[in-house]
Amino acid sequence: MINDALQALREFAGYASEHEGDNFLSLYLLVDPSYLENQSENPSWKVYLKNAIADIETRLDPVQLRQWKKVRLSDTSPETAWARTRKRVEKYLTGYRPEGKTLVLLIGPDSETRFELPVRLENAYYYGRRHVQEFLFALDEYQQHLVLLFAEDQTRALRIVLGETVGDVAVTSDQAWMRQQRKSADTQVIEWRKDELTRRFVSSVAGQVDKYFLQNPDIERIVLGGNMELAHAVRAALHPATQERIIAGIPIPINTAPHDVAARIRDEANAAEREYELALVNEIVSQAGAGGRGATGYTAVQRAVDRAAVRLLALPYPGEAEQVEPLLLQAVQQGCQVEFVKGAAADVVAAAGGIVAQLYYPLQ
Repeated sequence: MINDALQALREFAGYASEHEGDNFLSLYLLVDPSYLENQSENPSWKVYLKNAIADIETRLDPVQLRQWKKVRLSDTSPETAWARTRKRVEKYLTGYRPEGKTLVLLIGPDSETRFELPVRLENAYYYGRRHVQEFLFALDEYQQHLVLLFAEDQTRALRIVLGETVGDVAVTSDQAWMRQQRKSADTQVIEWRKDELTRRFVSSVAGQVDKYFLQNPDIERIVLGGNMELAHAVRAALHPATQERIIAGIPIPINTAPHDVAARIRDEANAAEREYELALVNEIVSQAGAGGRGATGYTAVQRAVDRAAVRLLALPYPGEAEQVEPLLLQAVQQGCQVEFVKGAAADVVAAAGGIVAQLYYPLQ
């Protein structure tokens, strides 16, 4: 999901850079059907959208307002730019059924980028400058965790997404991996086979976890639970790259309901994220101070982005739109990673000029 969304955003950033003169409508609509205010016959996001369009049109030339119903999307006249933008919105939302929690629409007179995000964002709209930091924040918040719960003859693997709020929890996968059992009439042989099967089971599960982790690059962290003796045995058999993503071992019973599992891991997940952010920004600031692969402050970071030298940007959310948005679009187009930081890490970044960047190479 994250890779697909980033690719869509990169394509939009590339297109937007070639159409600097166009006004774009950036829409963030909280379409989550489980949200109470969306459960009426006229959901709140539709009301918000109607009011947003009305507000935009109070600031436009009345000549443009009369054209949107009859305008063709193939038209290229500057006078019909808003009409074509609005028509694209109406066309896409006719018969629309939500598939995620937030719908993102980045629409210009001649193009549109749309994506359904599994994270709740507040309704927001912007007309004129492209506005993407909410999109990037949602992707940064989309923290996928692989939770492995062990029992004597079963491993349960859950993929859980934790967002900023309690309501932002999604269980995207919940599957069981069973181990084969063999029977024998001899008690001693049964015990020997039981030990052998346990070793095979541990080896097999470790192989499955390594493969699963490799095939699902969006998974950022792993939590082990259930039978902790088996959990420790599997951990020891994992590939080092997989082991590095383990953040906790919690004795969660294997039959725990998915959302209860999510609640049990939330504190450890949040602590791991804050620890990662603080270590990251401290390393960048240290590198920048030593003339290494780091840049701090908007002037230095902009210079690094202009030279395509940035691997990762880190900044608090939200940033000042006039300063942040052009920089973010340029960075996204180059394939940079964006990390929004909180707590102590945000304080470090603020003291360093409001934004920091991890570089591919030192700048002289």
